[in-house]
Amino acid sequence: MLLRLIILCFFLSMPSWSIAADVDAKTIIQKVQDLMRSHTSTARYTMQIQTSDWQRSISFQSWDERIENRFFIRVLSPRKEKDTAWLKSDKNLWMYLPKLERDIRIPASMMLSSWMGSDFTNDDLVKMDSVVEDYKHRILSQGKHSITIESTAKPDAPVVWGKIIHVVNYNGIPLSDDYYDEHGVHIRHLVFSEVRMMDGRRIPTLWSMQPLNDKGKKTLLKLEEATFDKPIAGHIFTRANLRRASSRR
Repeated sequence: MLLRLIILCFFLSMPSWSIAADVDAKTIIQKVQDLMRSHTSTARYTMQIQTSDWQRSISFQSWDERIENRFFIRVLSPRKEKDTAWLKSDKNLWMYLPKLERDIRIPASMMLSSWMGSDFTNDDLVKMDSVVEDYKHRILSQGKHSITIESTAKPDAPVVWGKIIHVVNYNGIPLSDDYYDEHGVHIRHLVFSEVRMMDGRRIPTLWSMQPLNDKGKKTLLKLEEATFDKPIAGHIFTRANLRRASSRR
């Protein structure tokens, strides 16, 4: 989901697939996006934020409905942040702050802000699918076990990253993503690992995001459990649901 969140989480309708020799770069990127998201999914994550001085863990649950382009996230722990929630509906991102008992719309100026103090951003939550259509894709190299693809932002595309370099295993599982700004500066490195079967799908369950401007900091996003392609009640994706405490769900 996150990345993309962010969020995050973003799954193939079949447990596995192989990259054929004649498959083009865009098709591969679309397959990876399909692998990391499904038509609908619910999941529980643990996110660990690490710095050279401290670390903290956050547990949250997510509901994702890809066709309608909407998702919902609610923090389960720690106690002081419990029931903080996010709702993406259309192109809007809303955040609910239980201490203030109010929800706010996240403006465009805050899209690059850190999500929950992590190395993922609000933009990762909103732009889950944009990499397929907002970028031009080409195969850079093909190794013994993986293929490397460069995705370059199209002119005037409403995206943050100027370029993303993807490394994908020939079985269709992503291995890493490298993000570059519009000036070609390498900003962050994302690694996918701990491939497991989850609800009948073989997927990476640990994502490690490393900002390159802060070597002492990284974020580990662990997928604890997930279900796919099950109906999700419509009221989940409403602003009214932002104010519902997790204990009353």
